[in-house]
Amino acid sequence: MSKQMISLKVRCLHCHQPLMDYTHFLNAKPSIKLFIEAGGKHGVINLCSTYGCYDKVSNIELVENEIVKLICPHCKKELPTITTCDVCGAPIVSFAMEKGGKVHVCSRIGCKKHAVSFEDIYTTLTNFYEEDFYGARETDF
Repeated sequence: MSKQMISLKVRCLHCHQPLMDYTHFLNAKPSIKLFIEAGGKHGVINLCSTYGCYDKVSNIELVENEIVKLICPHCKKELPTITTCDVCGAPIVSFAMEKGGKVHVCSRIGCKKHAVSFEDIYTTLTNFYEEDFYGARETDF
């Protein structure tokens, strides 16, 4: 059974524009491009879009344990935070997934808390299956 790496394609919850960067790949998948504010500095960050991957690249220094603001590069609004991390207490940032559901990540550099939530799990999983596994045989899994 091989493990299929899934790239989560996300959008801004404010303006619904895609946040995927097809010019900067991490883990062989398009990255998620955002503006970032950290320690009084402003810059750009690219996050790995593969679920479970914590790779990131930024043009500003990221300090371990620092809480950052993640900002949509299209509408320039800070991504919404409606809850706090149950591991470290920092705000949890949310993205909309293109195929339905939301991705939630901790805003503290170094915290690995993240989650995916679905409102309609059947439709979302069907969409993932059709996009990511179309044509694959059951024996491939």
